[in-house]
Amino acid sequence: MKIAFDIDNVLADSMTCWCKKATKHLGRIVTKEEIKSHKIVGSVPMSAPEIFKLQDQVWTEWRDLHTTEDNLSQKLDILRKNSFQVFVVTSRPLRSIDSVKKWLARQKIPYDEFHAIGPYKSKSKIKADALVDDAPDQISEFIRTGRTGFLYAQPWNRNVKVRGTVFVKSISDVLKFYELEE
Repeated sequence: MKIAFDIDNVLADSMTCWCKKATKHLGRIVTKEEIKSHKIVGSVPMSAPEIFKLQDQVWTEWRDLHTTEDNLSQKLDILRKNSFQVFVVTSRPLRSIDSVKKWLARQKIPYDEFHAIGPYKSKSKIKADALVDDAPDQISEFIRTGRTGFLYAQPWNRNVKVRGTVFVKSISDVLKFYELEE
C-alpha cells in the first residue's frame, strides 16, 4: 500500500508561519481562521504576488517551521513498519524543494519516495493508493480515480464537502482508518 502525504499544512505547519509574516506585513493580526482557501488568495487584503512572496519566505526560513502535530515521524514510521510505502508529495515551486528536503531531514520525517510536482498539477498523477492533503480540489481529483482521499482538517476546509472523502483531524486518524495502533 502506498500513501502520499502533502507537505504544506499536512506535515509542515507552514500556514502559521505565513500568518506571522502576513501580520507583520499588514500591521494587523492574521490568523489561520480567516484563511478561506489553501491558496490564500482572496482571504486577506494582499495581491497574489505578495502572498506568494511570503510563502517563499516561509520556506527560505525552513528551520523555523514546525510539524503540524507532535510525534509525526513516529506516526509515519508506524505506517512503514506495517508495509506501507510513505510518499511525500508537494506542489511547492521547484525553487523551494531543497528547503523542503532539508526540513524533512531535520524533522526526521521517514519516507520512501519524494514527489515534487510543482504548482497547478494534480496529485492524482502520483502512483499511490491514498492521499492525505488539506486541499479539497486535490482530494476530489484523487478520489475520482477510485482511490482513498484523506482531507486533513484545516480552517479553510472544515465546511467543504467532497463526496467519498475521509475527513481526518490528525495522522492518528489515518492510522485508525487502517486499524493500526500508535
